Amino acid sequence: LLALCAARGYRTGYTPPVGATVGVAFFENISKERDLDRDFHVPLTESVQRIVRAPLVQPDRAEYRIDGRILEFRRRNGIRDTDNRLLETGVHIRVEARLERLAPGASEREVLRRIEVQDERGFVLSDPGGEAAARARALRNIADRVVSDLFADLAWDAP
Repeated sequence: LLALCAARGYRTGYTPPVGATVGVAFFENISKERDLDRDFHVPLTESVQRIVRAPLVQPDRAEYRIDGRILEFRRRNGIRDTDNRLLETGVHIRVEARLERLAPGASEREVLRRIEVQDERGFVLSDPGGEAAARARALRNIADRVVSDLFADLAWDAP
């Protein structure tokens, strides 16, 4: 089946018009968690490379640019044992993103779509890397959802 799809020209991901480029801006971090913007940039860029079929360029040179803000990071209440010791907790992250387009000859970017995405991941406190792993999983999931949601509704010509 996969060979048949490839033979018929079927592709996965979103294919912008020929010659269009995509850039990923460094998100503003207004949460109280340090370096979350830096930690989010890598999975967001990887998601664009995996999902969107267009060259990735510097954000200021891209026709389509993803930009946004990290709005919230918080640790959630967790599960306690009968002695009231915390056994499991989690992280909650909320992001606002927008897809902007700089049309050829235009001087300002047009906002095509604006979304808000959030994710929550739990972890057990007995795992020394639990919070870092939960945070990384949440950021990867948010990145994939941001890219899919921003590019999904665009009516692009078939390749």
